[in-house]
Amino acid sequence: MPAPYATIPRPPGDWKDIFDNQAIDMSISHNMFIRGLNAVYAQAPNIQEKQVQAFAFFCNSLLTMIHHHHHIEEELLFPFFESKLGAGTMEHNVEQHHAFLTGLEDLSAYIKDIQAGKAKYNGKLITEKLDGFADGLVQHLHDELPTLESSKMRAAFTKKDLKDLEATLGKRILKDVSLTTVLPLGMVLHDKSTAPHFPPLPKPILWVTQYGLYHLHSDAWAFGPCDVYGKLKPGFGNDAPAA
Repeated sequence: MPAPYATIPRPPGDWKDIFDNQAIDMSISHNMFIRGLNAVYAQAPNIQEKQVQAFAFFCNSLLTMIHHHHHIEEELLFPFFESKLGAGTMEHNVEQHHAFLTGLEDLSAYIKDIQAGKAKYNGKLITEKLDGFADGLVQHLHDELPTLESSKMRAAFTKKDLKDLEATLGKRILKDVSLTTVLPLGMVLHDKSTAPHFPPLPKPILWVTQYGLYHLHSDAWAFGPCDVYGKLKPGFGNDAPAA
């Protein structure tokens, strides 16, 4: 399963339907990660010395986002789903997390050493480290979607259950992450043509992100596979059609 990796076809249903949207929203997040990995693969070998710190910032932000996503799943989302779907329902997802975690953390440590001046940039080494875990990560991103299929959600949960979950998740994200990094990164990882409604943020916040926050680290976000308006950029590892 060599890069560039295929993105995940959008699950059926209406994103405004809270039962349908569990899988739809997850597919959007997972596709952001896949596009980010493809972008790193495509660009890592050709980074020039003057670009190293900006590219390292992009890579670190992406890997931190992926790591946080899976941490939140294990700590918050999976226990919630298992409370109604049954103990062990999400066990395979957790096993897949553990299978790629060591490789993800190894690459993260190397990128942080580059940022700190403790290691010299080596694009070939970055792709080699990616090779050690990316297949497993992308396979997991595809495999997780059926566990959130709409009919399963409807059978096990009420609208209130899922609304309460989303409210708790939103508070946790606000507590844990730096929005000055996560919001612009999210913009440059999301192909808006696949889900025009995403991210579901008020227009003033989108405006501040596009015309303000983006420019705090615009040199790093330039490595994103999309521009700040969600338009896919050709030649950033994402030219292969979705499977």
